[in-house]
Amino acid sequence: MMLSALHRLVRVWNVRLLATLVAGFVLCCGGPGAYAEAPVPGGTQGSESTQPLETPQTVPERDADAVQDAKPSKPATRTPRLSPLPADPTPPQLPEQPKADGQGAPEQSPHAAVSEPDTPTQRRRALDDLYAYLASTDNAQTAVPLVAAIERLWLFSGSDTIDVLMERVLKAVAEQRLDLAQQLSDTIVDLEPGFAEGWNRRALVAYLQGDKENALNALQRALALEPNHFKALDGVAQIMREQGNKPAALEAYRKLLAVHPYWEGAQDAFDQLVREVEGDGI
Repeated sequence: MMLSALHRLVRVWNVRLLATLVAGFVLCCGGPGAYAEAPVPGGTQGSESTQPLETPQTVPERDADAVQDAKPSKPATRTPRLSPLPADPTPPQLPEQPKADGQGAPEQSPHAAVSEPDTPTQRRRALDDLYAYLASTDNAQTAVPLVAAIERLWLFSGSDTIDVLMERVLKAVAEQRLDLAQQLSDTIVDLEPGFAEGWNRRALVAYLQGDKENALNALQRALALEPNHFKALDGVAQIMREQGNKPAALEAYRKLLAVHPYWEGAQDAFDQLVREVEGDGI
């Protein structure tokens, strides 16, 4: 009887040991419910964890506009204030002139009637009249419409081909395609060597390329055809000053002020050069 009881006790102990081993095996191998049934530190065995498992967050895609703004912008290019810089060929809106004696139509200023000339002779006559008015004007505001009319006449070539090439030079310069601009400006002066504004534009391209010698040569060709070309005179003055030829720069500014007394910065540059040249002579 005692032996029978001992056998039953061994069987019960083996069953419990087997159950314990199975439970431990399931827990270690991560079977179903293993994470839920695992004891929580500081809690009671069998209680479920209330802290959800952390999942990696998806990095949101950047907004297209933000990416665009983040791209480094091209530095603004500085175009030198050289005489060949073209002006808008369309003159600005002219202010209304005061009426004569308070009655009748307003008096028409000499530049208001300027239109595209039909012949080179008409162009020459109109330019000479405008230069005369510009030289005798008494304030900078009055000079503005005169300058616009003069620059418009400068652009008159009488050739549709030249006009198209002139526009293409400006487009190439704006796109910083200076080699193309040089080819186009060379074509202009080859086709029409008597067109002063063509040489003027050729000087612009050469200056932007850093070729001041050819820029100066082109400006001198422009002045040989149009002695009162105040932008070309300003370009010569600037280049001469940059090269250290102060007497030549002073003479160029002297001629410039005789043609256009209110050319921006010309009087100050002239006065400074007078002091520098006189100082060098002492």
